Amino acid sequence: MKFSTNANILEFAKEIYPNGLEYQVLHENRIAIKVRPEDLEAIAETFINKFKARLIHITAVDLGIKGFEILHIYDFSKIKERAIIILKTHVKNPEVPSISKITWQARWAERENMELLGINFLGIQDSRHQFLPFEWPEQVESGDKINSEFLPMKIPIREAYQTLIPIGPYHPGIIEGQTVYVKLEGEIVVTADIKTGYHHRGIMKLIERRGYNRGVFASERVCGICSGAHGLAYVTCIENLYDAEIPDRALYIRTLLAELNRMQSHLLWIGVIADVIGWKTGFMLTWGLRERVLDIIEAITGNRVIYGIWRIGGVSRDIQKELAEKAKRIVDELKNECEELLKLIVDHPVVKSRLIDVGKLTYEQAFDGGAVGPVARGSNWKIDVRMDNPPHAIYDPKAISWEVVTDEGCDSYARTIVRVKELIISAEIVSQCLEYLAKTSGEIRIKPKKIPAKSEAIGLNEAPRGELFYYVRTSDENENLPYCFRIRTPSYRNNALLPIMLIGHSLADVPVIMGSIDQCLACTDRLVIIKKNDCKIMEWNELINISRRKSK
Repeated sequence: MKFSTNANILEFAKEIYPNGLEYQVLHENRIAIKVRPEDLEAIAETFINKFKARLIHITAVDLGIKGFEILHIYDFSKIKERAIIILKTHVKNPEVPSISKITWQARWAERENMELLGINFLGIQDSRHQFLPFEWPEQVESGDKINSEFLPMKIPIREAYQTLIPIGPYHPGIIEGQTVYVKLEGEIVVTADIKTGYHHRGIMKLIERRGYNRGVFASERVCGICSGAHGLAYVTCIENLYDAEIPDRALYIRTLLAELNRMQSHLLWIGVIADVIGWKTGFMLTWGLRERVLDIIEAITGNRVIYGIWRIGGVSRDIQKELAEKAKRIVDELKNECEELLKLIVDHPVVKSRLIDVGKLTYEQAFDGGAVGPVARGSNWKIDVRMDNPPHAIYDPKAISWEVVTDEGCDSYARTIVRVKELIISAEIVSQCLEYLAKTSGEIRIKPKKIPAKSEAIGLNEAPRGELFYYVRTSDENENLPYCFRIRTPSYRNNALLPIMLIGHSLADVPVIMGSIDQCLACTDRLVIIKKNDCKIMEWNELINISRRKSK
């Protein structure tokens, strides 16, 4: 299958924004428009409020002595099929207007770019550190004053009756390192905040040093639970640099593994949330089902966690007819058991009492905050990358029968129901893929073409937790290494919305709400573990210089 660009996409871009300085058509309906910095706020207002476009991410590229190029990536797929517009703003002085007052979802991305690249977003609504501690004295580059109500300070008399409780960074109620600050009046949360950054190890810079083929192995290790989703997003991104042609058989194998990855992730999550609310039977049921899914993955790839099967241009391992038929029988059994699990959860008194009306997130809050995945769909927002901007796999409803699951509940219960229903949908997709693979044969990889210099691409995939975003820009000096690589994970978005969901609920509900968004802090911080046997105490100026060099 060959992935191409709609010939009318350029006209669409000029129609919605006719004042661009330059228009560039990229692969797969991606359009890059160069704009003036002073126009960013007005464009955001038009795109988001008029066209209901979705902000995917804000990132930047350090061009050295030439300055910076700030990228605002918007999704228009609900208006024009698979249309994504990248706004490029070139500045020599690292200052651009903030759009955080127009859309809440811009805050974390702007804070990250302020911290890692020293870009000053003028008028930003929240200028605190994203990865460094809140108490760190100044921003790495700009030296802006830190404004945080959670810093150690004298408590005003009017707030003396409130209690501030920090949960983390290491706490028995949370699995990974983070700190959630909650202010209570009695037992009720009146305000909350989340601090991440404990796992940040520079995975994006690591990929830039590994080359295109080796980068896939690093990408799979961002997160162990959704490693398959990262591998698919990575190869999709690199394949979008050229006119990719992928064998149909490889696309079906990719789809099969992506959905098995979703099944094991959702089953793991349902078990965790069942354990949190005290429903131990649900925990044991779901984790037993998950082991059987992992057995299928192991039989296909030889691994249970890191699949190691993703390749640019296809996959590295085929599936024989006997294995496909055997796996299909097991998956069909699992589908029936997942349907029984749904019936059990829907009316279970413990599940309903602990999850209904807990962690409310309205559609409007989900849209403005940029929620993704089951969190967004549990707030009745019908978005799914597999339907809107599919990766290089088989998700065309004409080839594979499936549908996007949503729920109107806008609470933890709705998010649970969405995930259980998605289990059933994923099992149906897997069964269809296995049926196709058992009846056909063919190539599983086509050697990729030479990657062009000075090009860029985006790769999207619907990970178990939601939309996964990859961006790459190639170098004009070294054809084997990318110049810039960026990742935005689904947990990066959903974790930012946690404070909104906590307000108004009791302290006892905090672990449930945190669990309901299926947190992954390794994904949020884009973790990679690097073993280092030596340590060194650095001076402040030395740390700044290293930060600049590492983040270019």
